[in-house]
Amino acid sequence: MTGGEDNPFPSLEMTERATGLRARERLSTNENEFGPAPEVVRAIGAAAQECHRYPDCDHHELRRRLGHTLGVPEDHVHIGSGIDGLLGVIGRAFLGPGRTAVTSDATYPTFAYFARACGATVHLVPYRDARVDTEALIRRATDTGADVVYLADPDNPTGGSLGAPALLRLADRLPARTLLVVDGAYTEYQPPADRLAADGVTGRRMLWLRTFSKAHALAGLRIGYAVGDRALLAALRRGGEHYVVGRVAEAAALAALDAVGHLTDTVRRTAEGRAHYGRRLTELGYTVLEGTTNFVTFRCADTETAGAVAKRLAQSGVFVRHLAAPGLTDCLRMSIGPTAQREAVLAELSRTA
Repeated sequence: MTGGEDNPFPSLEMTERATGLRARERLSTNENEFGPAPEVVRAIGAAAQECHRYPDCDHHELRRRLGHTLGVPEDHVHIGSGIDGLLGVIGRAFLGPGRTAVTSDATYPTFAYFARACGATVHLVPYRDARVDTEALIRRATDTGADVVYLADPDNPTGGSLGAPALLRLADRLPARTLLVVDGAYTEYQPPADRLAADGVTGRRMLWLRTFSKAHALAGLRIGYAVGDRALLAALRRGGEHYVVGRVAEAAALAALDAVGHLTDTVRRTAEGRAHYGRRLTELGYTVLEGTTNFVTFRCADTETAGAVAKRLAQSGVFVRHLAAPGLTDCLRMSIGPTAQREAVLAELSRTA
């Protein structure tokens, strides 16, 4: 995505240019503040020596490795340029003029952005108690004959999770023609019992989107994947770009799959950071939403207070996200990082409280 008034997620650099402020702590885009594994950085350097070569556009080795990790054949895995890139491909494959999509009005907005760009009609349903309302999604999908239903689990921007059993029940209750797209960007942060299993996805009209951007800390390289039935993935490949993911990104992803200890440590440190923020933000008078992601979302007294706090933090160089989603305009969202960073952010918040 490039600039423009309709861009739902301008980059932090775009925000800096628009405001004239500079970010000392960039906590507004859910980046992994712990960074990639050292062996991943080494793999990136080695792969850069071959950056004059085209990548394997079939991504055979990465799909084989992911299939082994997920417990499904490699032809149930499709590689793309992060979840945003995959959402664009899904829009082109399954939506268009005369087609219909259903999603929540407060969830990650990029799916709706791409769906409208494809000419589809997008129906939005409200959250219920700051959570995705699956019953409302089912009703709207049934009433409209939806081609695609999208949700994120764990959710962005709240961080909450429905969990695998609820997602599979949703998939089974949607109309037979409706494709369920589950954005699993934050899957690694979920308790194992709440995570989808790939073999439960592939037998349904369902796509599970995953990324190396969050827990693996490769947001700047743009690589992710879709898990699903072979026929659904074939539809994604038709008309797709040949070399959408480059050699450096693929090498980094392969190295990240080997860096199991680093991933485990990142997830543990993030959970500790979430608990730390939860205690301290509550002490400061904020209401912290329950979540299992690499960010924390918390309510202020009202929308005006949230805006004022976000502005004062930005002026001090701490960029957080003031949510604009319906029902969440009194909320701020910020990435969870190391202890020293958290203490600095909390010090700034205590001065604005």
